[in-house]
Amino acid sequence: MEPTHVKAENTARQGNFRLPVLAGIALVLLAMASAPPEHRGSPTFEGDRDTSLLPVYPQNYFRSPLDIPLHLSGNFGELRTNHFHSGIDIKTEQREGLPVYAVADGHISRIKVSSIGYGYALYIDHPNGYTTVYGHLQRYSERIADYVMREQYAARSFAIDLFPTSDMLPVKKGELIALSGNSGGSGGPHLHFEIRETATEKPINPLLFGYRLEDRIAPSVVRVWMVPMSDSTVVGSGRVPVSYETIAAGAVMKLSARSLPVVYGDVGFAIHTSDQLNGNANRCGIYRIELFVDGLQVYGQRMDRLDFTTNRAMNAHTIYERFKKDRSQLHASYRLPGNPLDIYDNLVNDGIVSFRDGKLHEVEYRVLDIQGNLTTVKFQVQSAAGPAPASTPSKGRLARMDWEQDNNYNDDEIRLFIPAFTLYEDADLVITRGKQITGSITPTFMVVSPYEPVHSEYELSLNVSDVSPALQNKLTIVRWDPDKDKIMAEKTTVSGGWATARPLYLGYFGVRLDTLPPAVSSIDFSESMKGRSQFSFRISDGLSGIADYVPTIDGEWVLMEYDGKNNRITCSFDPERMTRGSHLFEIRVVDQVGNEKTWKSRFTW
Repeated sequence: MEPTHVKAENTARQGNFRLPVLAGIALVLLAMASAPPEHRGSPTFEGDRDTSLLPVYPQNYFRSPLDIPLHLSGNFGELRTNHFHSGIDIKTEQREGLPVYAVADGHISRIKVSSIGYGYALYIDHPNGYTTVYGHLQRYSERIADYVMREQYAARSFAIDLFPTSDMLPVKKGELIALSGNSGGSGGPHLHFEIRETATEKPINPLLFGYRLEDRIAPSVVRVWMVPMSDSTVVGSGRVPVSYETIAAGAVMKLSARSLPVVYGDVGFAIHTSDQLNGNANRCGIYRIELFVDGLQVYGQRMDRLDFTTNRAMNAHTIYERFKKDRSQLHASYRLPGNPLDIYDNLVNDGIVSFRDGKLHEVEYRVLDIQGNLTTVKFQVQSAAGPAPASTPSKGRLARMDWEQDNNYNDDEIRLFIPAFTLYEDADLVITRGKQITGSITPTFMVVSPYEPVHSEYELSLNVSDVSPALQNKLTIVRWDPDKDKIMAEKTTVSGGWATARPLYLGYFGVRLDTLPPAVSSIDFSESMKGRSQFSFRISDGLSGIADYVPTIDGEWVLMEYDGKNNRITCSFDPERMTRGSHLFEIRVVDQVGNEKTWKSRFTW
């Protein structure tokens, strides 16, 4: 069946005027004049940093959250899975339990406890209009921990999100608020630290607030990419992105290619770049990137502030397929039409350059870290003079989807609804059928491509009418990630013979039947707990995932800490809630489709 919305055949970005190189000087000047004052022109750094172009934020108002020297394992604006990093990751000497302090007077405005994400997290509102965030904590200070535990028992839930009033938990600058840890989705002990505008909740680069780090190392640039941006563009001899390694050439870098890149049509550039600080082996993100063509700036980006409502558009900012495959710090120096990020400035034609004049053109990248260390890359591009041969539509294309319009597709096996502004650019609707997902009771449907990012959920339904009605509540739509070779379940509802999910990815989907209960196993539970302070279990589910776990002692709910990344739950004995003697422990674990597993045993404490 033909989709209800079909866009007329066209080339990419039809109707968006692209100026050729050496044109558009007036537009450049207009863009510079209309940009915010802190974003005008190109920075000329002298000494340590160019303060004339950096936004003005309170200096030395906030102390360090730790008493050890600040060394970073990650910084603001790094490319992470589905987002830019919204804070700095401070090293804690590869250990947990370091004191964490309030960086200024204020009050605790939010406390969130989760088995994923920031784990144990604290938020402090300060009177100067900013909020500081402390993530991956091991535990809270005593008065905070007591408050949190009372609320967890009241809610009968380990995971909790609390918003104390301004008079409940005031703090002073330098007050101990927590111990550092490795909770939530952390990959190792560290403190995640953010500074946000309280009114907007937008995170601001913490290094703009006077925190000083030793950094005399200029950013590294590994590769430069050239990306076809229309159906008629050719880079080299093909229509796919092409990369070129960089090499040092005196005071600047150049491309290692023995011959000049030859291009025809609308081209976007991208750069694989990262930064390193003195005394740190970690590769961090970049603060500022500028791109010039024939002396005119056509693109700029600056990592001053982010917006959580648009942060997932990091996927539109990078070359998505390359990032999914190798997680490289690859920044595209052009803006896709549906990219809502506001990190850009001095854009001409969204950074996309038209090469059609048969001439030689000079291209220059300027990459800076927040301390002002500069790396320059200069190279030439040869524009072809003649038009490229017309491209052919994607094999099996059902329609051309418009990113600004709702897109529907329906047939007897699959239904698809992709709302307007879910895509970042127009894309071919291609649906193929295969057998990539082992155990699927439907074919594996490849929807568009696993390398086409989406900004928000869309609706996917697969026909399961042949499945017995008694088993339909045990069905789950699953997605296969070809790069990880991993199957992941999507939250699924079944109605009228159709299984429906709202994925955040395109790619490979099928339906599997989940009738197996979760797995529950003791790590160190014993019938005799005398002299012990805690015990732990491991819980997991092989397909749909754990939805809930309910632990009790003598029939009363008991708090068990959930470490999601290690599938571990831990009960710490509380003398105020449990007496010495014999007790019955029971835990019931439920997965997303309702399968249950119960484990119980008596113990003596």
